[in-house]
Amino acid sequence: MTSRIFVGLIAAAALLLMAGCSPKTDQSSATPSDTPTDTATDTPTDTSTPMGTPTPLTSIDDITVTGDFNSGVPTIDAPYPFSVDTTQCKTLVAGTGPAVVPEAPVEINYIGINASNGGMFDSSWTNGAPVDNYANGFVPGFNQCLATATEGSRLLMLITSDDGYGPDGNSQAGINGGDTILFVVDVLVAGVDVPTGPVLATGNQWVTVTDSNGVPTATVNAGQAPPTSVQTTVLVQGQSKPVSAEDTLVVNFFTMDYATGQYIENSFTDGNGPQAGALADMIPGWRTALVGQPIGTRLLVIVPPDQAYPKGNATPSIAPNTTLVCVIDIQFAFTMPAG
Repeated sequence: MTSRIFVGLIAAAALLLMAGCSPKTDQSSATPSDTPTDTATDTPTDTSTPMGTPTPLTSIDDITVTGDFNSGVPTIDAPYPFSVDTTQCKTLVAGTGPAVVPEAPVEINYIGINASNGGMFDSSWTNGAPVDNYANGFVPGFNQCLATATEGSRLLMLITSDDGYGPDGNSQAGINGGDTILFVVDVLVAGVDVPTGPVLATGNQWVTVTDSNGVPTATVNAGQAPPTSVQTTVLVQGQSKPVSAEDTLVVNFFTMDYATGQYIENSFTDGNGPQAGALADMIPGWRTALVGQPIGTRLLVIVPPDQAYPKGNATPSIAPNTTLVCVIDIQFAFTMPAG
């Protein structure tokens, strides 16, 4: 993406979504790693004490978790050391927000415990910040449990070695091959892959928007002179966290020349998929339109030249004084850590 809407932010945002100490996959690359990585805060040290041979857990109900949703590190009472032979998931708090989509980002808080010794090996609460990552970017058992959740849920996960860190374990986290791992996870935000919520409009007096299998197109209504101020119309009203001015966003979008009807950029159809960028670095018209809009929203935004590219733009080519028609799907929003 070369438009100034997102200049310089795509790589940074993508790296953030793949960073941290959470239970992720692909140890050999910069994508989610199953080895805790160095961050601004220290990975929690192993709090375990030597124990005997793990015994098979009779029931996931033998584990109790206390503490309110996202109010700090929960207290976990479990019969350590134990093991399970199948990965198990239990919803402790049922969220009422959007369902987790495996291909979309999520924001979570979590604590990880090695069930063979009762030791905490990681905690986003202790690290001081939640983790943002794609919902299918963790170890297999974690992905499996997360796929059952909705925004606002608390999950208890018991993950076998095969569905966790495998036969080699994770030496940096103090996890051996064969160890069962336990997670308590709070799903703070569930990103979406398509607009999610009630349909409120199909356009406004200037532009009509149609949808074909999730791909929007726009037509400028005949005889309508372009507006002279930013016009924002909510087409689909999202049901998740509202966007703040400090957020980095993941969006699907297109821009179109109001005068010619020609598409300038279109992430719905160009093969590159959703794009990420800091709202603060987007064109003024987008900043005006997007703040306060919930994740899951689809917007129609008409942006006059003085709020877009009054002097034009080289790549993509935009002539001076072009009014833009934009349809924007807000798929995710998160705040970059300071520094």
